[in-house]
Amino acid sequence: MSNSNQLQYFVSQSYRQVQLSVDKGTRPYLHGEFLGQFNKLLEASGDEDYTRHLTIQLVEEAAKYNQTTDYLRQEMAFEIKVATIGDRATAASLDQSNLSSDLYNRRLHRQTTRKGQLVAELV
Repeated sequence: MSNSNQLQYFVSQSYRQVQLSVDKGTRPYLHGEFLGQFNKLLEASGDEDYTRHLTIQLVEEAAKYNQTTDYLRQEMAFEIKVATIGDRATAASLDQSNLSSDLYNRRLHRQTTRKGQLVAELV
C-alpha cells in the first residue's frame, strides 16, 4: 500500500473508532470534517507518526472521559493550534473559552512526543 493509501486507511479506521466509541455531539462530525482536521494537524506538525499517535490518543481520551464528538472536534482544533504555534502552554492560555480546570490540565499534560522534540529534550 502506498503511503497515501495507508494514511487514508488509518483515517477511515480512526473515524470508525470514533463512531463506535465516542458519543454523538450536538452536530454531526462527518468523515470529511474529521479528515480535514487530521490533514491540518499533519500539515501543521509535519510529523506523520505524531499526528497518528495524537489522533488515537484524542479518540481514546474522548471515550475515556465519556465526551462527545463535539469535544473531539474541539480538541483536534486545539492540537492544530498547538502544532501551528509550537507551544502547548501558549496555545492553552490563548484558548480560554469555557475551559474547566480539568480540561486545561488535560491539555497541558497530554503526553505527545515529536521526533525533533525528543532530541531537543536530550540535549
